[in-house]
Amino acid sequence: MYNHPTRPSLPVVLAVLMLWGPAFASLSQSKPQAAAWPSPFQVHPRANSAGENWEYSIPSEVQHGSSSARFNISTPDTALSQHDLRMLDAPQVANITEAVFDWWYFDAVSETNPKESIVVILFSSSANAFPWLDKDLDSVLVAYLWASFGNGTVFAHYVPATLATVTGGDDTVHSSSGDWSSTGFSWTSRSRDLSQYEVRLESEKMHVKGRVALSSPPAPHLPCGINSPVTTLEIFPHIGWAGIIPDATSTVEITVQGSPLTFQGGGIMTKFNWSDRPFIESVQSWYWGHGRVGPYSIVWFDGIDTTNTPRTSSYVARDNVVLLGSCSTASLTVRPVGASNTTGGRYPPQAGDIPIGFALEFDLGNEGILKVHASAEATLVNDGRYYFRWSGPLTGELLPASDQKENLTGVAVFEQFALVE
Repeated sequence: MYNHPTRPSLPVVLAVLMLWGPAFASLSQSKPQAAAWPSPFQVHPRANSAGENWEYSIPSEVQHGSSSARFNISTPDTALSQHDLRMLDAPQVANITEAVFDWWYFDAVSETNPKESIVVILFSSSANAFPWLDKDLDSVLVAYLWASFGNGTVFAHYVPATLATVTGGDDTVHSSSGDWSSTGFSWTSRSRDLSQYEVRLESEKMHVKGRVALSSPPAPHLPCGINSPVTTLEIFPHIGWAGIIPDATSTVEITVQGSPLTFQGGGIMTKFNWSDRPFIESVQSWYWGHGRVGPYSIVWFDGIDTTNTPRTSSYVARDNVVLLGSCSTASLTVRPVGASNTTGGRYPPQAGDIPIGFALEFDLGNEGILKVHASAEATLVNDGRYYFRWSGPLTGELLPASDQKENLTGVAVFEQFALVE
């Protein structure tokens, strides 16, 4: 039976993390129908000869009434139109009520030391919709930062916003931008094809300053790839996801309370996640992560929804050529690896299971089977029971092995939700 647990909020988790270092306090089987794009708080939609521009102003208060979300887009030519491409990082939910959520996610991890990483999440959600947020905040707009250092220190903090503004358009110099007012957190897409992003951090409250730059040539990764005539954005029943930059080359240059964090590595920018209902109504468990192993860029998602149905989404690219983009459960298997005499390797997972890594298997068809092991070396976030995020090294191999077998290595950021008691 699926039980809705009572969860500690993220501020409790953050308080624990602060002590770590002295320097810091449904993929439906029926054919989907494309829906009209929600228009949340659309202030300045305007059309001209070059196309349409838009500006969304999202208030900090919980909104009343009904809401809706977009989970499908029309793709009659098995390709994204330029307009739909540029709308991928727009708000996907029409009204931030108590029951819905929508957020933007950016991360980066050092290519030489997986203990060095950064995660930025810009939320528009209540704690009722996503219970890991602070239930005592009077704003649905929150900027979160996690920064981990090579010495094992993890800095974690959040600050509420008074207003969020997201802009974009077909004739703008930059595709889009977002600003969580009063937090010092903002982002800009620096190319019209969404292949370059920059996140600016200028928070006096956190004593954080700097930038995170992400760039990548591959096209966005959608949960099931792009299909005609309609492409789904639903990675779980009632949960949307879009990997806008599924594998980025990242540059991180920030200072956190006087301590510099500078590195280059891999990263990701996702519209991750949005929903028209509370998170716990959709999810029993999931494993998600991304990284680079040898010449391969990988993104994995393997979960179980509240009807006990397995859900997967997989992505593999090599030399900027996509080899796999699928939501078929035959294309990907992710299983936890646990320490001896623990429940960490139990599958399906239950609350309190803490793996030490994950075994991944991607079926690349004629290319072979890509087997990868992700080691949970650094714990970036944990509430002690339901949610964990890690960074760590990857090792892998392609089977069947060629005469010149190569041991593949890399780094990754990955997470686990396990909500069943």
